[in-house]
Amino acid sequence: MPLDEATKAKAKRELNEPDDIEPSLANLRNNFVDAVGENDANRFQWALLASLRQAKWNEVKALEKMKALHKFAKKHPELFNDLSAEEFIGQAKIGVTSHLPARNNRGELVLLIHGEPMAALAKKYSMRDLLRFSVFYMSELMVEEETQVNGVIILENLRNYPITALNKMSGVGLSGMRASFDWLGVSPMRLRGIYACHQPWYVNIMLALVRPFMSRKLRDRLKFFGSRQQDMLDAAGLRPEDVPELFGGAMQSWDPAWYLAGRISQHS
Repeated sequence: MPLDEATKAKAKRELNEPDDIEPSLANLRNNFVDAVGENDANRFQWALLASLRQAKWNEVKALEKMKALHKFAKKHPELFNDLSAEEFIGQAKIGVTSHLPARNNRGELVLLIHGEPMAALAKKYSMRDLLRFSVFYMSELMVEEETQVNGVIILENLRNYPITALNKMSGVGLSGMRASFDWLGVSPMRLRGIYACHQPWYVNIMLALVRPFMSRKLRDRLKFFGSRQQDMLDAAGLRPEDVPELFGGAMQSWDPAWYLAGRISQHS
């Protein structure tokens, strides 16, 4: 969907976006083709514009980001091959990862992470399955130009988070944890903040497990609100009616698989 005038103005003001984006986009594509070849470049066509916006239209930095994405995909080809919404609808229905249909008052896309169902997810799926889902889901969302400009925030409900669940998941290990954070680092997503509620007393133990893989910027953007869910929604720029009750909102009917179900319906 094309950007509205307000978002175009924001892109120019905050991201240094030029009036005519085509020359920079063409330059980036040509340089990326020179670096990785035509076939590989075509696989990541979706990330070119997102990377330019993430790099605030610095073509050199955008190319480095594209090459980092390509390098990650070369290292983990199993995470990128033959992805489809049908493969991930089962994961989505468990309800660990989703996003809101409505954006916040800053235009940011809102990802949702619900910790409690992680135990059920870990019993049925491997770390590889989770990473494939993450690659597919984020690649789909980052095609949206409004998301490229405004960025993404994450709401987390950590109530009853099963701290041992990941340890029992097949393929998790240090390499699996590193790959999950490496993907977060190479994806062309402008992560604006992480807002977590109902963190358990053992949250510091959880953080100790993942802190070695987190960038300083990511750590700085993580905010905990405990039981103060309304404060979390206020900080996140969200109205209660747009947020499921699990995250402190007033939305009573919530299907975490709504997006993938819609994608499957569109292609059926």
